[in-house]
Amino acid sequence: MNLDLPNVARVYDFLLGGTAYWSRDRSFGLRILHEFPEFRDIARAHRVFVNRVVRQLVRLGVRQFLDIGSGVLSTGNTHQIADEIAPCRVVYVDNEPVTAAQTELALDDDGDPRRHAVVDVDLRDPAAVWAGALATGVLDPQEPVAVLMFSVLQFFPPGLDDEASRAVAHYRELVPTGSYLGVSHVTDDGIPDAVTPKLAKLKQLCESWYHTAFHCRSRAAIRALLGDFELLAPGMVWVPQWHPEDHAGPLEAISFSTPNHSMVWAGVGRKR
Repeated sequence: MNLDLPNVARVYDFLLGGTAYWSRDRSFGLRILHEFPEFRDIARAHRVFVNRVVRQLVRLGVRQFLDIGSGVLSTGNTHQIADEIAPCRVVYVDNEPVTAAQTELALDDDGDPRRHAVVDVDLRDPAAVWAGALATGVLDPQEPVAVLMFSVLQFFPPGLDDEASRAVAHYRELVPTGSYLGVSHVTDDGIPDAVTPKLAKLKQLCESWYHTAFHCRSRAAIRALLGDFELLAPGMVWVPQWHPEDHAGPLEAISFSTPNHSMVWAGVGRKR
């Protein structure tokens, strides 16, 4: 861990208007916005989507969530959104120690230790994540669980047979029947021509500042991550198209000239 580098989770918090970011995260966020001014709206549209997913799943009867790659708790966290409808159990997963510690502190102030927890485990090890989540005593392994993997899988190399695909397949195997899996992923498949050079610049910034990169997948490859799970309506869509009739939540819906300006495909599936 290099504390001199900006952190993905804290930069996202900056873009959402949170307060958990550091000066280096703000500097990187401002650099992104200089090159790609629309990216703040993209980040906020994604968080609106996440909130919609949580609400829809709670209405479908889900009462426990495993939020993988959860990042810094910011505006509209999973446990807060879920609890607005019904008391739910939530385990957050993040393997960046500072982020995990910040999450733990946030839950101390705004959480229930019987129902909310965080584990510091690498999502590339599904067995360890599942064991760590169950060790908290928060989740019931016999009951359906919603596994959320939002805007995190793009930090794995591309390809259907890669480590990310194998890891996601293992998560699908671990959860009981009736469980759900939600995925979202940055893409270069179907985005407007005007956005393509900005996406390329964003990749360059991540490589130069983070010394890492994120990778785009096609719509078909993102859909494949859900395996044989039954895709919920409205299917694999751009994030603003996922239940746009849902206007609740702490963030206002973001309007784009066309949905593909959101640059993120997303979907939710159910294990039959």
